[in-house]
Amino acid sequence: MTNIKMLLLAGLGILLLSPACKKDSGYYNYENQLREFDGSTLEFLQSEHQYDSFLLAVERVHLTDTLKSGLYTVFAPTDASFKQAIENMNTLRTIQGRGHMFISTVPYEQLDTLVCRYIVRDTFASRAMVLQDGIGLTAIRYNYPMHGKFNRTDAEGHVNGGPGVITFSDTKGVIYTNRWSNASTVAIDIKTKTGLVNVLDKDHMFGFDEFIPRMNPTVSTPWNEFPFYIPGVIGLEQFNRGGNKVAYLDFSLNNQGGQYRPADQVDITTASSENGLKVGWTETGEWMDYTVQVTETGEYDMTLRYGSGGSDGRVHLEIDGKPVVGSALVMPGTGGYDSFRDITTTVQLTAGRHLMKIFYDFANFDLRYLKFMRKGAPMTIPGVITLEDFDNGGEGVAYHDNNTGNNGGKYRPSEGVDIDFSRNEGGGYQVGWTETGEWMNYTVVVKETGYYNTYILAGSERSDGVVHLEFDGVDVTGPLKMPNTGDYHKRQNVTTSIYLTKGTHVMRFFVDHEGFDVKSVTFRPLN
Repeated sequence: MTNIKMLLLAGLGILLLSPACKKDSGYYNYENQLREFDGSTLEFLQSEHQYDSFLLAVERVHLTDTLKSGLYTVFAPTDASFKQAIENMNTLRTIQGRGHMFISTVPYEQLDTLVCRYIVRDTFASRAMVLQDGIGLTAIRYNYPMHGKFNRTDAEGHVNGGPGVITFSDTKGVIYTNRWSNASTVAIDIKTKTGLVNVLDKDHMFGFDEFIPRMNPTVSTPWNEFPFYIPGVIGLEQFNRGGNKVAYLDFSLNNQGGQYRPADQVDITTASSENGLKVGWTETGEWMDYTVQVTETGEYDMTLRYGSGGSDGRVHLEIDGKPVVGSALVMPGTGGYDSFRDITTTVQLTAGRHLMKIFYDFANFDLRYLKFMRKGAPMTIPGVITLEDFDNGGEGVAYHDNNTGNNGGKYRPSEGVDIDFSRNEGGGYQVGWTETGEWMNYTVVVKETGYYNTYILAGSERSDGVVHLEFDGVDVTGPLKMPNTGDYHKRQNVTTSIYLTKGTHVMRFFVDHEGFDVKSVTFRPLN
């Protein structure tokens, strides 16, 4: 293990501990045998004075009352697990030019993710874990999968003649045990009036091995699970994960807008005139990173939507650290920071996965989203099909719409398809006012024959919307029910899998029953 990796692993506890532990004896005096405590699990942890850091974290994520009365099994990390880790983590943060963090300042969602994995629903004694493969356990929140397995250690020449130990594992949602994160106990089956407590070895990495990179990252990673496809739309509030000076550079001390990703320092607020989100309070020299997947090498129309009270704002893009030719924009004033317009340029992009940066050369603007479209070429699969970009040809050829006007009027206003701005996060547009029997055509190029996971991003206040997809006139999905999300602009993916053949095709999006808005269809290879 490299020194850096050891440093990262050790650092995990920094986030959980306040500037100093209340007490840290540096050793354990537990015996590995059944004990009983005349009180709740919370009272037991408080009485031992070796769990002060854990208890502080429990309090911050609002689980204190749960440990007073609920029936749970706790795998308790002690203060000894945190002491050196805190020093190492903050040493690394100092090297990276970041402020120190403690339990009281760690973002809530990160602390919640970690703490909940140490508390298991219901009570499970070690005897329930003696099965050959152990047993699955469920973390207290989010149905997160954990695992427990009981073994006897070897002692004095006797195989399995020593004390019993539970291996407690974060399965990370996969079946492959070599990818799990494991922790061993030093004391087990401590019975309280409200559950069981097992004490974890002070040297364990469990829980912390992913927590530290998330809190103290050295590389930026996609905001969502996957990179943004290009061609496609990038809501600029969805910059990479990684924090300040890694995934973005922001000079403010906090998120001044606070309307999205409040734990990050990028300032995000509502674009009230369009009911979406925007990055505001921009300062010259700031930047944001986005992991992207360019589907084809070639020329792209790049459109930036922004608002500005000035007339000389300037930005440019970088791909993998190099400026993108043609991306430098001088942004005319729009009449105000909440009055938006598009500015378009042509850029040359190379196929593959890249790290894209938008850099503020002179900042006097608010930013909504970027959109990339191939110049004179069909959209590709795998990739994302932005549904407002149906084929040219008009009514009855490229689309059928039951009324002649564009009810939204926000994009392609002379066409009959009804298009509005896509509100909330994500940027771009969506097709709305859908009616039964309507359809839209898209010429696409499938790059490889095979199965594709297909994601239709839609929202509705109803429960009766139904669609299907056709390729060259053949229904490839069957009827797909659109979800009732509570709002036409609160979107969820409807997922299916289809088989496609390599080559150029016409995809048709067909409305079998009205009652939803829809934003895009994304195709990802099944493997």
